[in-house]
Amino acid sequence: MGCKISTEFCADNPVASTSKVHPSDLATSSLPIKPVEFYDPSQPVNNDQIFRKVSLTKKESKEKETPSNRRISLQVEPRKNLPLPLTRSSSLSSIMENRPPSGISNSSYTRIQRSKNTASRRFTIDTSRAKSNQFVVSLCAKKIGIIEYPEGRPDKQPSDVYWHNVVLSDMNKIVTSPHSKVNKFPGMTELAKKISLTHAISSMQKLFPDEYAFYPKSWFLPAHLTDFHTYYRKSQAAGKMEMWFIVKPDEGAQGTGIYLISNPRQIRDVNQQQLVQVGFALEIVNLSIILQEYIADPMLMGDKLKFDFRVYGVIKSINPLSIYVAREGMARFCTEKYEKPDSSNFKNLYAHLTNYSLNKANEAYVHSNTLQDQTKGSKRLLSTVFHQLESRGIKTKKLWHDIKLILVKTTLAMLPEIMLHYEHHFYDSPGPQCFQIMGFDVMIRDDGTPILLEVNAAPSLTADHIVPYPGRSLTEGGQRVRSIVDEVIKMPLVRDTLLLVLGLMEEEYQTTHSLKGETKSLDDFQTIKQKRKPHLSEIFPTRYGAHSGHLLFLDKAMYIYMQFVQLRNNVNITGAGLKQFVRKCNLADVMPIAQVDVKVAEINYYFTGDRQTSGNGLPFHAFLMFLFFVAEKKFHMESDLLAKVQRLLSFCDMSLRHYGVRSARLRRAEVDSTIGNVEIYMLPSRMARNRSGRYGRKENGMDANNNPNSFSHLPRITERL
Repeated sequence: MGCKISTEFCADNPVASTSKVHPSDLATSSLPIKPVEFYDPSQPVNNDQIFRKVSLTKKESKEKETPSNRRISLQVEPRKNLPLPLTRSSSLSSIMENRPPSGISNSSYTRIQRSKNTASRRFTIDTSRAKSNQFVVSLCAKKIGIIEYPEGRPDKQPSDVYWHNVVLSDMNKIVTSPHSKVNKFPGMTELAKKISLTHAISSMQKLFPDEYAFYPKSWFLPAHLTDFHTYYRKSQAAGKMEMWFIVKPDEGAQGTGIYLISNPRQIRDVNQQQLVQVGFALEIVNLSIILQEYIADPMLMGDKLKFDFRVYGVIKSINPLSIYVAREGMARFCTEKYEKPDSSNFKNLYAHLTNYSLNKANEAYVHSNTLQDQTKGSKRLLSTVFHQLESRGIKTKKLWHDIKLILVKTTLAMLPEIMLHYEHHFYDSPGPQCFQIMGFDVMIRDDGTPILLEVNAAPSLTADHIVPYPGRSLTEGGQRVRSIVDEVIKMPLVRDTLLLVLGLMEEEYQTTHSLKGETKSLDDFQTIKQKRKPHLSEIFPTRYGAHSGHLLFLDKAMYIYMQFVQLRNNVNITGAGLKQFVRKCNLADVMPIAQVDVKVAEINYYFTGDRQTSGNGLPFHAFLMFLFFVAEKKFHMESDLLAKVQRLLSFCDMSLRHYGVRSARLRRAEVDSTIGNVEIYMLPSRMARNRSGRYGRKENGMDANNNPNSFSHLPRITERL
């Protein structure tokens, strides 16, 4: 922690203080930012009009292969008052285009130009499918010198980066070069939905119950309706009379379809059906619903408004596995005071749900035009709220530590299926490097314990919002204006994500340079003093690998699972595949082949609520349920389920070797990197000989994506069972 409020977003009213603003140390007395700026549309803004070069200093060149950087000091000229108010998001580019980088004040704007070898390599980005993300992505790409193709490259050559607003089914036809990066993982939209996420975390809860206690107890309807009735009766018998639950549709978004209940009788129709397309056919399927324990004891501050956090994580790659967290996030507040739910207020969603899309329609919603406004707004900076919590005695450093662990553990729970969908989608190709920005919604209990609510695979990256016209409500329409809170959060997030995947992070944030033989000006000292930190910091494996490395476990089951799935056509395992698994792993003594179909039907109902087994097969976490059942019977003498599953996976590994399955295909590769860390490759068959550095720079001529067509051997394999 310790990033600074960026004057990149605050040109007219720079924050005079360099005080830290991240979770534990934001001073909320920052000067305000004007929400409206002016420009003359007939006079296009030019860099020469805004900035005046005042000095130019050349550093001594050292080696031919390492060209020196040029340091140019620029001073901002006073802006002129121009006639037209600039309030709409379409004009945000002209506001922000010429602002200093994050952490550098207007009075001492020092821009460090990229070295010649970097300048000679102009990166490209295709934003033809970015849609609502395009404005922020375009602006960030321009500021770091990336050539944008908003309509795709006319020469049909591959771009370095592809930015899509959603996961597209034809990604493998659009991104054809293994040297490209694309900002979505195949299948991630489905994996982040409420039910899929709950299945992933529930599997980990069975193995690591203490590690995954941050997720509420959950049931799927209609399949688990009987289980929920049983839980409710037992809780009442134990004297727990006041219980509240929240019902959410799996396909729901922005708060739609959510309601609270206090007993099973209040559940609405659980047998709703919908028409969906499966391949080229239409099928009627049950509408999936998730039921969770409601967090009735949220942490409140002086305004008594319920709030939650949107924390942004970035999965940089899975080969090698690398997870980052953004140093700034968002706090979303309800618009009416919270009271514990009862029969008189449980329908007041403005007090119980923090969703922005819901609360913005309330007249009590407080929009923020300046950083000062947001300290009391309905949408605030994460760092602002952390400062406010710290003033109330909350240990925010421990809270931030616990939240980052939730990000790591949740990603590790989702990781096996991320691997599966990647292998399925890029079955016939080496595949690009996929990366993804994720939004994690976290609520804090009154005792300071963070609870994961949801994961958003496509968090909004817009930097504007709609405010009502004066004297009217939002339902009567409004105007789209810039959002200072969104700017401060999302611009550095997107910028640093691009820098990260292109291997430019170290170069961008290396602000201290030797000035031998030169007179150091005050500007030089200010630049060194105000050394910026990246907006993204790695949390796995380098930071929290020791805390959570043992949780990287279910990938071992995934490697075995993929041996019995026709990955070219499907990601589910069929009944025939399960029978083959039982035979080849010598498990018929505890699971007779004749009983496999019966067990498949039982598990299928648990996952789908449908008693008729479909021909689509079982998903990975249904296979895990089958695996857990076999482990309980095969190694019943072991003390807990984790030990039983460990023994079973080792047993299956040894059995499969007799069928010619290479051992390396049944586990990940862990390789010592050149900087002293261990790099973890989740798909070792796609590994390169040489590996990347900490920020993804190519070393020794390696492929930037670690995805060559073939390799004659794999590096040392380390098995940790």
